[in-house]
Amino acid sequence: MIYYFRYFLGAMVAVMVSAEGQAQFAYTPHLDINPERIDIVRDSFGVPHIFAKTDAEVAYGLAWATAEDDEENAQFMLCAMRGMLGRKLGVDGAKVDFAVKFLGVMDYVDAQYEKEIPDDLKRVLEGYCDGVNAYLLQHPEKIWFKKLLPVRPQDIVAGYMLSMALMGGIEGTVSAMADGSIDKHNIGEIDFGSGSNAFAFNSKKTDDGSAFLAINAHQPIEGLLSWYEAHLCSEEGWNIIGALFHGSPIIFLGTNEHLGWAHTTGQLDETDVYKLTMHPKKKNQYRYDGAWLKLEKEVAKLRVKLGKKRGIRIPVRKKFWHSVYGPALKNKQGVYAVRMPALLELKPTLQWYRMNKARNFSEFKQALEIQGLSRQNITYADRYDTIYFISNGLIPDRNPNYNWEKVVPGDTSATLWTNFLPLDSLAFFLNPDCGFVFNTNNAGFEATCETENSLLPQFNLHIGYKEEFNNRSLRFYELMNGEYANQRVSFEDFHRIKFDHTFPQRMTYKGKFWFDDFFALSENDYPDIADAIARIKQFNRSADTTNRDYPIVMYTIYMMLKNEKKYGKELRTNPEKRIEFYVECIRQAKAHMLKHFNTLDISTAEVQVLERGGKSYGVNGAPDVLRAVYGGFMADGRLRMSVGDGYIQLTRFTSDGPEIYSISPFGASSYPESPHYQDMMEMFSKGRLRKMSLKKEDVYNSAKRIYHPK
Repeated sequence: MIYYFRYFLGAMVAVMVSAEGQAQFAYTPHLDINPERIDIVRDSFGVPHIFAKTDAEVAYGLAWATAEDDEENAQFMLCAMRGMLGRKLGVDGAKVDFAVKFLGVMDYVDAQYEKEIPDDLKRVLEGYCDGVNAYLLQHPEKIWFKKLLPVRPQDIVAGYMLSMALMGGIEGTVSAMADGSIDKHNIGEIDFGSGSNAFAFNSKKTDDGSAFLAINAHQPIEGLLSWYEAHLCSEEGWNIIGALFHGSPIIFLGTNEHLGWAHTTGQLDETDVYKLTMHPKKKNQYRYDGAWLKLEKEVAKLRVKLGKKRGIRIPVRKKFWHSVYGPALKNKQGVYAVRMPALLELKPTLQWYRMNKARNFSEFKQALEIQGLSRQNITYADRYDTIYFISNGLIPDRNPNYNWEKVVPGDTSATLWTNFLPLDSLAFFLNPDCGFVFNTNNAGFEATCETENSLLPQFNLHIGYKEEFNNRSLRFYELMNGEYANQRVSFEDFHRIKFDHTFPQRMTYKGKFWFDDFFALSENDYPDIADAIARIKQFNRSADTTNRDYPIVMYTIYMMLKNEKKYGKELRTNPEKRIEFYVECIRQAKAHMLKHFNTLDISTAEVQVLERGGKSYGVNGAPDVLRAVYGGFMADGRLRMSVGDGYIQLTRFTSDGPEIYSISPFGASSYPESPHYQDMMEMFSKGRLRKMSLKKEDVYNSAKRIYHPK
């Protein structure tokens, strides 16, 4: 119930309501923004196009539009930054709360924000926060907790930092530190099974002399960390269409009037763990360069929700420590500290903002020199026929006398790095002669035709490069060396390459081993699954909606993902164990299909679907093909897509400006009552794209609704 509401620009504002999620909330706007100067223009699919004079006003409008479409996901991230996710999600949320406190993200941002964030970016962050706060003032029933608000610019910057730490592999590292298994691991390793795709062609490869760019970022297709599409346009030189996460004021990947870029997650080693040498008698003292230093203890005060709905929240206290290397945890094996660049930099927000507004490759390269993005490869194209790929990240300049893939000694300044490798230390390709660059989470030094690729020994050992490949990289090379080897590619061909749903002829399981013996199983050796094996052996590698052999292969692959840990590393080295693994998974897959469909003779369209709110469409694609589809089983046995092609944008850079085509899996809104909850599903399932425009007159002429934030 609202007791008091008033809003004056530039003055104190306040609202008081009652019950959980509805409580006192007061704040003073950062900027004197008049919402009447901001246009939110919704197109026929509900995608917001934000027009205003200044960047800060555009950010305000974006915050308002995002909240209209999905304020829940933005509040999830805010809860994490404020250490309040445990109050919402229980134990799982409390783990995130502890991680944020342990990593010191908010403390670092609060200490460094004023000094490190430039004024133009501060205004954008402030405008965005004012938009969020203004929206929630008008919709207090949507507020989860009063202590969440008001949203501050520092919260947004901290969210970027936490995201970069997660990209750097911090989650698995901290878990292994806590459970005592850290000495058994290669530090910072991450599984790239789902990944993303990106490729760019220039006039040496295209039939019309234009540069082409494919943005294809794989994320959950709904919920937290799903993509949200927007068009941001100010009179200060900001005009871009692309995707971002809910709660961000800046486009992460997309196309402006001059250029565009895509991201794929890379394999760089950005995380280090140290084992401290503790004093044999004096508690919490560790040796450092011959002296004894004291660990500084800190207690994370968490509140954990028990039960459903409102539940009971119990207080939990968990200890951790600080060392010269970074935050530390104790386990049965000793005391371990973690250090990574993402926890020492506020640069991600700034770098993306500068990338958003770059007008040519020179300006874009200057933005990359900021080095704020962890493990985010960049594939680039522009209207001047430039294509570029860099295996991007921020890599410590480490002492070469230590094995940084393992835990290193935490008793010497020799392992305490403070500087970073320059950008040109990393693998990059600028306008290769063959006319294309690409990445599918494969090795960063293999991003163009084989004759122009780099070699692993050319790079600093501590960057973390490995001989990494997957079915998507194998298939891309198969296409470039086969069907498109001696011909120029049309934009229609480019579209077909992105939506290619075929495995390579020689398939791999996550780059760990080949599937040769899987396709060579004998029906006679396993009579109970002979019919399944026969279908597997005749599978033509195409995960098409009409294919009636792919379903048994598909379900077997998911059973493999389920059972892989049980077999461990033996799958790579022991052929007999691998055959045992295959057979067990095929049996489980067959049992599943017979239980739910009473047959193995069924098409992909009938068992693999894009589903939301009771509406479903059969969809082609598979795990680790260019048309990426990953999912989970529904109660009726079908596979529901949940991860994969979360956002697709294909751009042709013409002399008249970029032609942009895009699609999302569901729609612009996360609310079932919205007409844009499901309206992209059919197009997405059929691989069709919507044409977008950066031109203001085009957007207004085709608008379905134009309004101001209230």
